[in-house]
Amino acid sequence: MTETYRTVGGELAAKPLAAPAAIFRRPNWLPLVLIAGDALIAGASVILAYEYRYHLDRIPQVVGQPLAFGPYVAAIPAVIAIYLFSLAINQQYRSWRGRTLVDQVFAMGSGTALAAMLMLAGMSLYRGFEYARLTFVYTVIIAAVLMTIERYLLRQYETRLRRRGIGTERVLMVGTGTGSQLLIQRMAMFPQYGYHVAGVLDDRLQVGSAFAGAPVVGQIADLRQLIPQMRVDQVFLAVPGATNDQILHLVKTCDDLQAEFKLVPDLLEVMSTRAAVDAIDGLPLIGIRRSRLRGPAAVLKRAIDILVSAAGLIIASPLMLLIAILIKATSPRGPVFFRQPRVGLHDKRFTVYKFRSMIPDAEAQTGPVVARPDDDRCTPVGRMLRRLSLDELPQLINILKGDMSLVGPRPMPIFLVERFTEEIPRYLERHQVRPGLTGWAQVNDLRGGEAFGGLLGEHQERSRRLPPSAGRPAPR
Repeated sequence: MTETYRTVGGELAAKPLAAPAAIFRRPNWLPLVLIAGDALIAGASVILAYEYRYHLDRIPQVVGQPLAFGPYVAAIPAVIAIYLFSLAINQQYRSWRGRTLVDQVFAMGSGTALAAMLMLAGMSLYRGFEYARLTFVYTVIIAAVLMTIERYLLRQYETRLRRRGIGTERVLMVGTGTGSQLLIQRMAMFPQYGYHVAGVLDDRLQVGSAFAGAPVVGQIADLRQLIPQMRVDQVFLAVPGATNDQILHLVKTCDDLQAEFKLVPDLLEVMSTRAAVDAIDGLPLIGIRRSRLRGPAAVLKRAIDILVSAAGLIIASPLMLLIAILIKATSPRGPVFFRQPRVGLHDKRFTVYKFRSMIPDAEAQTGPVVARPDDDRCTPVGRMLRRLSLDELPQLINILKGDMSLVGPRPMPIFLVERFTEEIPRYLERHQVRPGLTGWAQVNDLRGGEAFGGLLGEHQERSRRLPPSAGRPAPR
């Protein structure tokens, strides 16, 4: 069995992977495995905490006469039940589809805190045996660490399965508004969410063409026929300007065929991730969420940036000195540092520092272009630095100066900002915060300009293909 994936250059490659066990082919395998894993970890944490408390921890004022081991073993079923109850309340045993790992871990933290309070209450009420409070603390810490590792490993394995089409849901997109384009791009960009766009329905595009990389398979009136024919699991309804009667007809069609559906609001392109939902006596109100990084939160973030970047420069200084020597020894004609104007907070220009990874005057022939992972302008040392991201270390200086932050959108060259500003809606919103050494794109393995280039290419293709009324202004 092979896994097919797309390289940065756009070519398809394949690598063999072992077939998953039968349980992992079930659509609901993750909650079942997670329940079993959490139960095992909760029970093991009690034993590990006891062993650490009385056999490994050698601090004289901490270690005392070991308490009886039997009552701790007897408490394991209660600890397991408390953990499973607390984690279930925090939505840990439902599908992870559409949820990030960070959200899942934060919810797990809330469940762990609830379990700790319930166990502490049980220890206070139970008079048959006096459990050590320090052992209880060790139990909670060990369980939290092991459960975090467990979720990370399961998420990685789930992502690999979904990249191979195992456990994915087939989605039929109805409509070609901006919301449709954004959703298709996100689903293609993040296969771990488990959605595969089987096709798009629209009355304005020709069958057999493509929209945002997905095939156009019919018109909106073909929905009833195509749901069973294409074995669709979910239908996303995103028809700009549709009347209530039209939406109700589409919803009834999905309901009659027992196909799950989701409604994509017309204002998705405006709201995007900035939507804030409130309510007055149960009536929903949707607004635009502004940046919350103000006041004390901004001061705290800047303080963390200063402390971490200063400590990082001190710790990494021997390594940075070694890198500088290697660069100068292997490419003596050029400078050690690469300097380039970038755009930062409030459109302010600043100079970003990186270790030079390319030949001197690399852009003399090509002009300013986006570097590729296999760029032949890279020096041997530079190629290694880029692969390990060590060329970014001098940006700790930018962070210390206040031009950048540890976490935020990557600062882009001026020529790319000018290009994307014209082509990508709301692109300039990224300049409302300081650019970062790492951010959302890097965490999701979307490094470099290729991710922006792909989005730009799809946007341009859509603009050429659709009429003026289909989501873009008419030519002036």
